Amino acid sequence: MYKTIVCAIEATKEGKTLLKKAVKFSELYGAKLYVINVVPYQLLPKDYQKELKEKIIPKMTEITESFGITKKYSCVKFGKPYERICELAEKKSADLIILGTHSKKGLKALLGSTANGVANYAACDVSLIRI
Repeated sequence: MYKTIVCAIEATKEGKTLLKKAVKFSELYGAKLYVINVVPYQLLPKDYQKELKEKIIPKMTEITESFGITKKYSCVKFGKPYERICELAEKKSADLIILGTHSKKGLKALLGSTANGVANYAACDVSLIRI
């Protein structure tokens, strides 16, 4: 059913929990799995972006490699998270995007801004996983 999956995570314990579930999805469908972390900043100086990226990459590498995911299938980007996630999904011809969401109460808290943006902008299925 799904051939290519993009999973957007943060370089945190919750991100690792989400990735564990995404790996199971990819194994279930025999799908390729790409992992992206987006730092939600656009107007930062390039040298500061480089510094942030240098701090995040080792954390992301530790998380992804613990599931056997190589650097070829993992990336860190800067910008609006929903745009960068959807761009990767389009570039890789993904047919599923997996995102984490925190359980919040009330209808307005149902979708965060990133999940809402991806759900409205993505050209493929989107799955929200409670973390």
